[in-house]
Amino acid sequence: MGDRIAKPRVDVDWDVVRDRVARQSTAMDEAFSGRGPWADAILHRRAEELAERPDTAGQARPLVPLLLARGAATLYGLELRHLTHIVPLPRLARVPGVSPAMLGVIAVGGKVMRLFDVDRLCGAASLPLPQEGEDGGYAVILRTGAGRPAALRVGSVERAADIDPPRQEAPPEAGAFIKTITGDRTAILDMTALLDFVKA
Repeated sequence: MGDRIAKPRVDVDWDVVRDRVARQSTAMDEAFSGRGPWADAILHRRAEELAERPDTAGQARPLVPLLLARGAATLYGLELRHLTHIVPLPRLARVPGVSPAMLGVIAVGGKVMRLFDVDRLCGAASLPLPQEGEDGGYAVILRTGAGRPAALRVGSVERAADIDPPRQEAPPEAGAFIKTITGDRTAILDMTALLDFVKA
């Protein structure tokens, strides 16, 4: 009995244990209550699965060529087939009594056209109007056909990309001109509705 070897005593820091258990419990509570990054990812994936029609499941959809352009805080996707070209924002002439979404008129390539602010059209906070000599962003010239010429003001142009947009529509609170929102929060514009509005 006297030869028994004494085992070293291990002290447990119970505060650390309680803190770890509390963090894990909070993460599980968030996941099961529909909050937190894991829950967001699961809900998004499930929404995508439910949006798939049985007859199209497994079939590849054609990608949509988009111009990705940024407003004040939002990244927008504009279908390239509805655009003609992009120019640095020309001198802007204000027009009194128009809707807040219309900033005024600009002249591009010998044509006078109305300039709309993409953020204001989508109900978001917009960039301030540039002062003389300041960089005002870009004018994206729209393909309006026989309609009145029009352009959209954006803060910056990021790139063109082929995107497979989500099938589910954007929630109503996103506004009439946002068709869908991608996983990285790019707002894909409903160009048909937008063109109908700016050509009127």
